[in-house]
Amino acid sequence: MSRFRYLRRHALVVITRGEGHYEDEHGRERSIAVGDWILVFPELGHCYGPQRPGGWDEIYVMFEGPVFESWRQQRLLDPEVPTGHLGNPEAWLEEFWCGVLDETSGPLTRLCAFQSLLAAAIEGANPQMSAVASGPAWFADACRLLARPDSSAEHAAKELGIHYETFRRAFRAHAGVPPHKYHRQQLINLAARMLDSTDLKSAEIARTLGFCDEAYFSRVFKKVTGRSPREYRSRQESR
Repeated sequence: MSRFRYLRRHALVVITRGEGHYEDEHGRERSIAVGDWILVFPELGHCYGPQRPGGWDEIYVMFEGPVFESWRQQRLLDPEVPTGHLGNPEAWLEEFWCGVLDETSGPLTRLCAFQSLLAAAIEGANPQMSAVASGPAWFADACRLLARPDSSAEHAAKELGIHYETFRRAFRAHAGVPPHKYHRQQLINLAARMLDSTDLKSAEIARTLGFCDEAYFSRVFKKVTGRSPREYRSRQESR
């Protein structure tokens, strides 16, 4: 049997204690230590683990969805770069405990926090938000507003009391994508969840999410996910 394993979803692994080794089917081998991260890709056979008795401690988060498929298409998630090191491990971990694991926050806020931390890990950046436009609270509020089907980048800027161009530049600096694109990704994420959990037809989902018609919704959905709504639903049902 192959020593490599395959997962059905992406996963982020961050080592918080100990050291070990990573290897994948493409011949990449790396030593792993505290502050290092591993990205697991569904199609990439891999193996990793601690080298010494007592093991290691890790943060392990599995994730999937159209937003991350879009990141794959843009090479923001790159199977050629499955490992790396956090730019500021202490700050990253503090943001993880306070943002992603804070059960008093809503799911969208926690999802936004994870996306930001994943981007920070990949880029080796300091995940602490800058003070632009009031920092973390502003960014979380912006993500919540842009996740609403009836919102828009312009509406979010107005609600936050920020000039649109200032908002657009600051949001892109934090999220890695412009606010209008983030809003579209969130709509497609909602659409995917509706395709997964309801029997609604594409036309009904398009209408619910504010798309002008089913054809436009299908084009946007395929552009973001690489599959049409029908193909996406068929694939999910076959799992």
